Amino acid sequence: MSDSRKVRSHLKGRQPARWLLLNVLLLCVVGVLSLSYPVEELSRRAGDMYFRLRENQETSPDVALVLIDDASLERYGRWPWKRSLLARVVRAASAERPKALGLDILLSEPEDESDDRELATALKDAGNAVLVGKISNSPQGRVWVEPMPLFAEKAVAVGHAQAALEPDSICRSVPVRELSLEGPRWAFALEVARVARGAFLEDDGREVRIGGRRIPAVQTSSHAVIAGVESESPRLLLIDYRGQIVPGETAPSFSAVSAVDLLERKTGGRLQGKAVLIGFGSTEIGDRIPTPVSARLPMPGVEIHANLVDAILAGRSLRPLNGWLNVLLLCFFSFSSTWLVLRWPVWRGLIALAVLLGGGLVASYLAFAWMHLQIGLGPFLCAGLLAGPLAQLQNLVVVDQGLTQGLRQLQIALKTAELTKKNSLPAALRAEIRPSAGDLHWKVDLLRQLQAELSSLYAFDETLLEAMQEGLAVFASDGRLVLRNPQWQSFCEKQGWRADSSLDNFVAGLREAQWSDIRKLLVTPGVWLDAEVNLGQGLWQLRAVRLKSTSAADASEVVMLVATDQTARLERDRARAEALGFVTHELRTPLVSIQGFAEYLLRYSKERASSEAAATIFQESGRMVAMINTYLDVLRLEVGARTMRNETFQVGYTIEQVARVIQPIAQASEIKVRTEFALHLPALQGDPHLIEGALLNLVSNAIKYSVRGSEVMLRAQIDGDGVVLEVWNPGPVIPPQELVHLFEPFYRRGEHENIARGWGLGLAFVKRIAEQHGGKVEARSEARTGTSFLIHLPATRNVFSEVLQ
Repeated sequence: MSDSRKVRSHLKGRQPARWLLLNVLLLCVVGVLSLSYPVEELSRRAGDMYFRLRENQETSPDVALVLIDDASLERYGRWPWKRSLLARVVRAASAERPKALGLDILLSEPEDESDDRELATALKDAGNAVLVGKISNSPQGRVWVEPMPLFAEKAVAVGHAQAALEPDSICRSVPVRELSLEGPRWAFALEVARVARGAFLEDDGREVRIGGRRIPAVQTSSHAVIAGVESESPRLLLIDYRGQIVPGETAPSFSAVSAVDLLERKTGGRLQGKAVLIGFGSTEIGDRIPTPVSARLPMPGVEIHANLVDAILAGRSLRPLNGWLNVLLLCFFSFSSTWLVLRWPVWRGLIALAVLLGGGLVASYLAFAWMHLQIGLGPFLCAGLLAGPLAQLQNLVVVDQGLTQGLRQLQIALKTAELTKKNSLPAALRAEIRPSAGDLHWKVDLLRQLQAELSSLYAFDETLLEAMQEGLAVFASDGRLVLRNPQWQSFCEKQGWRADSSLDNFVAGLREAQWSDIRKLLVTPGVWLDAEVNLGQGLWQLRAVRLKSTSAADASEVVMLVATDQTARLERDRARAEALGFVTHELRTPLVSIQGFAEYLLRYSKERASSEAAATIFQESGRMVAMINTYLDVLRLEVGARTMRNETFQVGYTIEQVARVIQPIAQASEIKVRTEFALHLPALQGDPHLIEGALLNLVSNAIKYSVRGSEVMLRAQIDGDGVVLEVWNPGPVIPPQELVHLFEPFYRRGEHENIARGWGLGLAFVKRIAEQHGGKVEARSEARTGTSFLIHLPATRNVFSEVLQ
């Protein structure tokens, strides 16, 4: 196993431990922050948001209100009213036959004796009246304000009307009991609900029962201290608010009757069979407390009691999530949040975390709306906000550790390579990079060095790909083309293929059976698959290889293809073979002649004809040497091994020399070669041997394409300030579409492949020789006039001195 695989396995094995440690840290931080005021306030505000999101419910069927509102104060005078007027209100409300009658009005001070007795009688006659007592602040501390004994004796119960205000001065709960001089008093709402249900109140320390109905209570750590009474740790009743009464509302939370309408008998039976609460609803009386559902004005105290009485009578008790369940849910949320961020780093993980947090908020709202379950969202929101940064920080730590370890290994490898491979290309590039001086962090210095080296290697590879003559393409594991050089694009365009075709499309267009399943053939990386295929008009060598993987853990599926054009090599080999065959065939004629005359001299050395035989031997050997020299000169020029000569020569002599050299070929083909040149031809400046070779090539081609018994004309004429050399033959007409391609390298007329072979050097060399002498070539072919090849050369002009390329 390689070092990289060991590192990855080690890091992967430590991931669960890192994840667990991250969650422990996150939960500890959340636990500490949960004790702070901001997180507690966040929980309270999030809970208040659920009350506002939940629309006002239908009008309560169990509770109704009698309000001393602005209209009542305008009709009967400002508060306080006479007790006799209050007695009328109590009797009017009692006449509606409610289940319970609660007065959220303090009756602690005596007034007119007859009025007090009248009110006491009204309370007694009602038989279900509940009064309130409250705690007030005084110089002696918190003291109770109790109803007068006259009124307390006539009422069926007295409850406290004390609200539990949070640090933000919002009322969300009411104490179950408060200590008074008479002993613990139940909450006013509990007493009204007990009277309405006709049951007893029971308390087992964890929850309150009214008959068989359970009412959950929340234990607090604070202590209520009252002057002259020992302290008690209170429990709270959470208020499930229905909403706040808004004037002019079509479907208010509670049926509210003005005291004016009650005294004038205009209630319409809305109080019958309900728990009726009498209290203040006027904006002039400051009996209002802010609540989670309060809008512009705080809620009247009597309405707060009405919300709690309604929840108790309806069996709808708001309760917080159990402490252990809350902790387990928080742990689950923490582990899920960190897993998402670690699983999908950066934006995807943060988006997944936001989705999880949003889903948690929706689930908590549904639990509140349907199950009346209240979940403290502060710790969850805190965990959600901290999970992303902490998990990302851990990712950065892991990446930094892996980067540090990898850079250490790379640093060691680079130092080793500098000692063992001093002559390699990376070492040469590295030697050109000067390390930054005074860098305080070795990682930055090493990364800069690697960046410079990789940039140099990239530029080198890019230049190499563009400069190479072969077409190169790289295909990914799924067959996609991921890299190609310009030569590959040119190769595909020649075949009519798309340059960005996939590997499968390329193999399908190739139509080679052995390449049909190239992936199975390329099993071992680094082993080449080689083949030569005929595509279009050319021969191509195709090589394929599966690249070696840069990682020992994964096998590479990347395939590289290289296409090399072998057409030029094929045509060059064919031309050389044809030329060699021609020369060996044509050399046979003078050699046979020389051999015959030499044998004649051996037998008849004293005959008169011996002198003619020696002259013939000399002439034939000279012709053979000229033919060989001309052929070798052209071949040397082809490979660039011979430079251009710059001599002054007479073109007439050159034409005669060509006629003598070509004569054996013409006689063998029964063709007559006739020369014709104008008088006073100007001298030419250039390489006479190359001009001779060009004319030999044209004349041999003319002989090759002429019928037996015909005539080939070689003439030279004056053309302005130059000379035009023409080779004419009556051979077959060359189509116009072929005339434009005759002077291209290795172009052959396919319909004449069976004709006798000539020099095989191609008309492209004729064109190049003419251009090197500052001239040009031209071909004409008509059925009436025959076929002519013309070389236009300027007189006494300096030729180019460079080697023919």
